[in-house]
Amino acid sequence: MLLDGPHVVLEALRADVPLEVILATTDRLEDPSPDMRQLWSLAAASGAAIYDVTTGVMDAASPVRTPSGIVALGAWSPAALSSLWAPAPALAVGLVDVQDPGNAGAVIRCADGLDATGVAMIGSTADPGSWKSLRGAMGSTFRLPVARGGIDEVLADARTAGVAIVATVARDSSGAIELRRVDLTRPVLLLLGNEGAGLPDDLQENADVRVYIDMRAGLDSFNVSVTAGLLLYEARRQRPSQGRV
Repeated sequence: MLLDGPHVVLEALRADVPLEVILATTDRLEDPSPDMRQLWSLAAASGAAIYDVTTGVMDAASPVRTPSGIVALGAWSPAALSSLWAPAPALAVGLVDVQDPGNAGAVIRCADGLDATGVAMIGSTADPGSWKSLRGAMGSTFRLPVARGGIDEVLADARTAGVAIVATVARDSSGAIELRRVDLTRPVLLLLGNEGAGLPDDLQENADVRVYIDMRAGLDSFNVSVTAGLLLYEARRQRPSQGRV
């Protein structure tokens, strides 16, 4: 995987993610700030090869228009699905065919910040290990279980673990319940769908609960990361003493 930016690189080192090589411009190598001093201390201890490169090399190596002055190559693998359901009661997010890697990363960040137990990247959802997803997650990918799987596989694993399936739907969907009336204190997997199409009809119908977010007339959806944040915030409100340590 390619990591771009000092924050993501530092979080990877803090999580003991193996980094093979780090490229940095001289100003980054000589940055006296506490975070950068810790970054270089951890990098040296990790055994990663560190190279002082010119701005031209950095421009070529970095995937962004305005390089941050530090990039790294490392190894990361998704977690096992079973890790998403602990500690009990599970509060997991499932992204179904969410295409934008920035959205995927932002959801992982929300999940980490609001005490979720993990995130499942389902079907054709963007790669959580891509540089854009990693930047969107701002290091949360390395602190929270993030797994990959097909929809049938994820649902079967969740049901085996006694986790209820909660599907996000439009307000006018049959049988849908407003978010604040849904019990999110029990073990749940919150399913969010593709940016344009939402969740497939059969997935909505087979869920244990269909939930919608009340919004003003004329609007029928939010960005997927905003939706995830609202659902997770409500779950955290309902279970204030059950956050991750």
